[in-house]
Amino acid sequence: MKLLFHIIIYTIIIRALYANVEKQILNIGAIFFKDETDLEAAFDTAVQDINYLNQEYQLEFNPIKHYLSEDDSVILQEIACDLLQNSVAAIIGPSSATKSDIVNVLCNMTGIPHLQFDWHGEETDAVLSKYLYTINVAPSVHVLSQALMDIVQNEPLNWKTFTIAYETSSDLSRMQHLLAWKQFHKTGIKLIPFHRDDDYRVLWKVIKNSRERNVLIDCPSDIIVELMRESINFNMTTSFNSFFLTNLDTHTSGIDKLLSDIFLSNVTSVRLRSYIPPPVHSETDVFDPGEKDSVQTLNQQNIYDALVLLYNALQQTFQPDPIPVPEVSCEGGFWESGNDLIDKMKKLDQKHLEPHYKTQKLTVNSFGIRDDFNLEIYDVMVDDTLNVWNKQHGLVVYDNLISNFTRKVFKPKKKGDHVDYQKKKIKYTVATRIGEPYFMIREEPEGVHFEGNDRFKGYVVDLLFELAKNLHFDFVFEPVPDNKYGAYDPNTNEWDGIVRQLMDNQAQMGICDLTITQERRTVVDFTVPFMQLGVQILYSKPPPPKKELFQFLEPFSVAVWLCLLIALFLMSLVYVVLARFTPDEWKTQKDPNTVELTWTLRNSFYLHINSILQVGCDILPTAGPMRLFTTFWWIFALLMAQTYLAKMTSFITASKMDGTIQNLHDLVQQDKIQFGTVKGGSTSLFFSQSSETDYRLAWNKMKSFKPEALTKDNKEGVDRVKHSKGRYAYLLETPILQYYAKKNCDLMPIGDPFGEKFYGIAVPLNAPYRSELNVGILKLSEQGFLYKLKREWIFHNNTVLCEDAPSTDGTQMDMQTLRGVFLVLQLGIGVGIIIGIAEFFWYINKMAVREKISPKLALARDFKFFVNFWKQIKPLSIYKCPEAGSQSRGSLMPSTATETNSSEKHKRKVKRRKKPEKDAKV
Repeated sequence: MKLLFHIIIYTIIIRALYANVEKQILNIGAIFFKDETDLEAAFDTAVQDINYLNQEYQLEFNPIKHYLSEDDSVILQEIACDLLQNSVAAIIGPSSATKSDIVNVLCNMTGIPHLQFDWHGEETDAVLSKYLYTINVAPSVHVLSQALMDIVQNEPLNWKTFTIAYETSSDLSRMQHLLAWKQFHKTGIKLIPFHRDDDYRVLWKVIKNSRERNVLIDCPSDIIVELMRESINFNMTTSFNSFFLTNLDTHTSGIDKLLSDIFLSNVTSVRLRSYIPPPVHSETDVFDPGEKDSVQTLNQQNIYDALVLLYNALQQTFQPDPIPVPEVSCEGGFWESGNDLIDKMKKLDQKHLEPHYKTQKLTVNSFGIRDDFNLEIYDVMVDDTLNVWNKQHGLVVYDNLISNFTRKVFKPKKKGDHVDYQKKKIKYTVATRIGEPYFMIREEPEGVHFEGNDRFKGYVVDLLFELAKNLHFDFVFEPVPDNKYGAYDPNTNEWDGIVRQLMDNQAQMGICDLTITQERRTVVDFTVPFMQLGVQILYSKPPPPKKELFQFLEPFSVAVWLCLLIALFLMSLVYVVLARFTPDEWKTQKDPNTVELTWTLRNSFYLHINSILQVGCDILPTAGPMRLFTTFWWIFALLMAQTYLAKMTSFITASKMDGTIQNLHDLVQQDKIQFGTVKGGSTSLFFSQSSETDYRLAWNKMKSFKPEALTKDNKEGVDRVKHSKGRYAYLLETPILQYYAKKNCDLMPIGDPFGEKFYGIAVPLNAPYRSELNVGILKLSEQGFLYKLKREWIFHNNTVLCEDAPSTDGTQMDMQTLRGVFLVLQLGIGVGIIIGIAEFFWYINKMAVREKISPKLALARDFKFFVNFWKQIKPLSIYKCPEAGSQSRGSLMPSTATETNSSEKHKRKVKRRKKPEKDAKV
């Protein structure tokens, strides 16, 4: 308490000492154009706030204002000289609307501080060194350029390519870092100038044709609303378009009134961060928004801060002594105190100043330029601060910055000021093309009508529905009018298909069997692949070989078979003739006086046939000539038999030996079968850009075929294979090939897949939602959903599928092929049976004549013996006529037997007697 009492007493004594000190009035000069009433108002507000302060050091600013009606250096010089004649301690202005630097020159000659509040000329050392008494509180153009570069490169924008629309070329000085930025894409950074009062529709048409979603606009704040309103007519205001307004007064333009359900673009801007005084707890009405600050624009804030800077520098430089009054004029004189005042302004500590600056962190460097300031990056449409930028700290997320404080300062908003259109669920337009089995039109049953996305079905339809469910977004399918994937036409310098829709901002996603290629990645981005594939040949199955009845005869021609039969008969006949000339082939029979020739025509024919069939024979020649003759016939028979077997084997495996294509190399090397692929698709791009010999040769042949071998889609190519009867092959991706091969039993894949490729979802360049789609696709892959889709739509689609035929060896023959052999067997058996039956009846007839009985009786007796299968010896008595009574039958048979035996014995005796006589004669 004692200490507090002493402080109070000391304060009262000090106030009493200065109570009678006169207040010093200091003249401050200001130069404005007549239409700069807002700047004049900011100047007056600053003077009032400074003069209102009740401090120990009594100082009052006396403003002396002059006005310009036009930019005239002569008038400006007269005004400046008049201000110097009135002993002003500083001159503020004029603005950059004047091109003359006469005020800078006069102040530099007289030592009077010159305060500037906007950008004037270049900030080079050579220029700034000429004006040592000039202080500019506007943010440094060079530092601001670095700030804009950091904002564009990082979040929340993170642009890789964009278009700069600017009103005047002088504005480009604030974007020198952006213009020097390296080009990430062929398009790079595009510059489009425009002028006030132009037809802004022309500007937006050019931007739309450039297919740019990110646009940086640098123009005065008073035309921003009119300029941005015209973008609505060009579909440039969707939630997937982004704008960056670099004017530091954008917050005063009223652009937030454009926010609606048709203006959902992300609009970001920057401004100098305002000074926020410490909160004061009071009983004021919390629902009263308070008085609105009249100092809003950048130049107004700079004028206010320049006067605050001057006032505090005067205090700290001359306190408690009076300020020397300048006595200078345009004719001569120099204010020595002006040098100290300039040094103090360059070194002034920005803490504990009264009144406070309107903006944060005002620091002037040795050249009199403000090179340190805090920039606020904010969402213009909802006035939400996103980041804060500073030269030392760079770009800092605002939420991270305020987390270091115990309390966040909220700006109360009136209820109903803004409708949160941007927080609605995002709805993407998805470009696609019709093609089985990825995207197809759903058939409507009778009495049922589908609408929206329910009209479609297919692999990508199910995939996108699952992604939308997991990532919480809406979408609508829009098939592209030309039903193309997206190819670049060098003649028109344009893209088509799905890629064109993405580039024109007509869609935010492109999905189908769209292959990721390097050429497409130069104009659009892709997610991680959702399917891996290759290229394979689709070809029609060869027709099964014709099943001829006597196909086993095909190894030899008809002439050969006829010559072989003729050779058999001739050789058999010659064999018999030669045997009759050969004594060793005559064999002695039962009668010792006779010899018999064994080789009849029948035996000879039997020997020669058995030689060809290689089954042997029970009779063989013994004479040397006959054996030599037989040997050469056996050689002939062996060669004929082996030749037949070899040719028969080749006919069995003819399906593998008829020159069918097995791979791409075989397809390229032949000229009978045409082949092609989708025109403008990734497969045609793969062949056209490949440096491998087979691929390049295949592409050249595809282009040379007449009629054209390239097709507009896969369905046309598949139909062409089906109807070409083996004269056309089609090259396409393996999943769609497997799909069509399952549906068409007369089609088959050929060779191994080649040219590894991937399907992915296409999005516009630098689309911020691509990372979310990547995560969603990876999760579906890990959960097995992608495999399930492939199995459902590619392998087991709800269509008539071809069952896989059982695997068979190429040498296996079926019954249809060998039926001729069995027919020959049946004919041979039948002919043999017929001949046997004929011989049987001939024998019956012969026995009936010899035994002098009826044929019918002879047949009956022989048939009776025939049915007794257990009897193997057949007596001749069955053909004898039985006598009456058993006795006569019994006496007849022994008598006959006796006579027969006697006759045989007599013949053997005669033979033995005649043999020595024969030997004696020999």
